[in-house]
Amino acid sequence: MKRREFLGGGIAALGVAALPWKAWAEMARHPLAGQTLPAWKKGVFRIATLYTGGSEATFLTFPDGTTALIDCGDIGATGVPHLPDAKRRPGEWTARWVLADNPNGKKVDYFVLTHYHSDHAGNGKYSAGRSKRGSYALSGIGEAMEVLDFGTMIDRSWPQMEDPSSTTDGFSAGIVAHLREVYAEAIKRGTKVERFRLEKGSDQIRLLHGGWKGFGFAPLCARGCVLRRDGSILDIGEAVGVPRSQFTENALSTAMVFSLGNFRYYNGGDFSWHVKTPAGAFADIEDFLAPECPEVDVANANHHGHHSMTDALVKALRARVVVTGVWHQEHMNRPTMRRLAKATWPCLYAPGLFPEKRRQKDAAEPWLKDVAPESFTGSHSVIDVAPDGKTYRLMMVSAADETRRILGAYDFETSRKQ
Repeated sequence: MKRREFLGGGIAALGVAALPWKAWAEMARHPLAGQTLPAWKKGVFRIATLYTGGSEATFLTFPDGTTALIDCGDIGATGVPHLPDAKRRPGEWTARWVLADNPNGKKVDYFVLTHYHSDHAGNGKYSAGRSKRGSYALSGIGEAMEVLDFGTMIDRSWPQMEDPSSTTDGFSAGIVAHLREVYAEAIKRGTKVERFRLEKGSDQIRLLHGGWKGFGFAPLCARGCVLRRDGSILDIGEAVGVPRSQFTENALSTAMVFSLGNFRYYNGGDFSWHVKTPAGAFADIEDFLAPECPEVDVANANHHGHHSMTDALVKALRARVVVTGVWHQEHMNRPTMRRLAKATWPCLYAPGLFPEKRRQKDAAEPWLKDVAPESFTGSHSVIDVAPDGKTYRLMMVSAADETRRILGAYDFETSRKQ
């Protein structure tokens, strides 16, 4: 697909460095608004951050048609609307999106689990019962497995899932038990299960359907360790003098970057938290990641934007679009938004939901004008990157039903990276 074809039917992409703050509303009046989300086309890198109201899930379609699902959870009732409705659980809604959007039908090449929390993995406590196809709970990734076939599952620590085992999270053991059942059934079906590898030049996630020039994958962190630019591994526990077993599960999350040409996308699970050192000081976990992060165009906010995204990490990433899966009124909370808004570059925030209660509470906050209004009632954030990586389009797709109706769209030029 040529760049002109990619931008066809839209408006010219705006260079972000010169983008006026008032341009968001103008950009949202895009010719695609009201239309159905186009089917994926070869050469496009699609990033779909899905809103269900009870989970985190991101479905990626790489330029050659290789696919990856990052997380697929179920946290139960959360106080925000479950969309399209509560008749199906989040894992099933996620699987239905994948089936509708996947060029390979029910075959998904990769599943990546960032860490062991219910909203990312599912849990037997929040389930639609037990599977008739195998011995596992119908929750999160287990429910998605009812209809999807995965080629490879990549877990933060498999097979030593207690490496490290967070002693500060009392509910992780049940989640790990749920996952062991899921993985055991997946292996029976021919799926490979692997440990997330921290290594420079990793090909653990690679293009499997013909390839595409300029596409790349780079791991950044996992299990409380960070991959340095020189290829060495930084153990954050050793650096702060606190065993990684005393970190929260969030701090043990994986983080990674995908690229196409000059375009970069960051996903860091829930990688956040601060740890008290033996000297009594507090060290922010994200600050150890910041020096090793490249600049990106789009970032999935760590920990749903809840008390995350330190100043150092925001400055390192320099994201122009921030997306995230939310399931609580206080996700993308005020302290996080204020840190993001310190940036000197225009940034559009596209969470899955930014409800009325939050808008009333934060009415005086200057950054509120930069929250995509399509988020107010619930939406999926779908980004299509042009085959040459020079432009990308954010489409806010209704989560209220399965019509895949575009509520608004924004075109960008990929920025230069340091």
